[in-house]
Amino acid sequence: METILTIYHAFLGMDMAVLKDPSIVWILYSMLFVILLLENGVLPAAFLPGDSLLFLTGVFISEDVFHFGLINIVLIAGAAVGTWLGYIQGLWLGNTKMVQGWLAHLPVRYHDKAKMLFHKYGLQALFIGRFIAFVRTLLPIMAGLSGLHSRRFHIFNWISATLWIFFITGLGYLFGLSPLFKAYKEQFMLILMMIPVILIGIGLAASILLVIKRAINKKKRTKKVNTKS
Repeated sequence: METILTIYHAFLGMDMAVLKDPSIVWILYSMLFVILLLENGVLPAAFLPGDSLLFLTGVFISEDVFHFGLINIVLIAGAAVGTWLGYIQGLWLGNTKMVQGWLAHLPVRYHDKAKMLFHKYGLQALFIGRFIAFVRTLLPIMAGLSGLHSRRFHIFNWISATLWIFFITGLGYLFGLSPLFKAYKEQFMLILMMIPVILIGIGLAASILLVIKRAINKKKRTKKVNTKS
């Protein structure tokens, strides 16, 4: 708990010296791995801000907080393993009440977008879906539900994860080296660190509202059925 508070205060104070501490850095590596794993593979965690965290990670690479090669390996592994877990859920647990309940709680527009990409491009949709929040969590489950061959899935999974991670972190890295960032470093860092927090808050609020809405609709349907009977 003390270490988490140290990291929290280091972020607020933009204390790079603390964030570069080896004991702190490894916790950050682990946290990013877990966040990407959950965001890519578990539907209730689809609201986690993967893209903004990757961009921020790229900026931290430019500040020598992370090692470019090592952090990318960690991030790629987290994204790919998470996507594989999503595939397994669709393949083995797709018809269970738990997974069907998760699917029902996502807005229809994400279902439609994922279905369109999957039916139009097959596994190649993973390359596009990686860059679309929620869709990248849905696609592997749909691949598992369809019973697609696991070997082909693994190939597309790891390649798409690699391209996604390198592209977003690369953009963050280049931005961190730009004269514009150097000139307004404190302001940009504050904004970049606030974006993931805001997105998590919005995602949680939207998820709670969706659950409440569905519960109300279910209660109304039950009441209508009871009235008719």
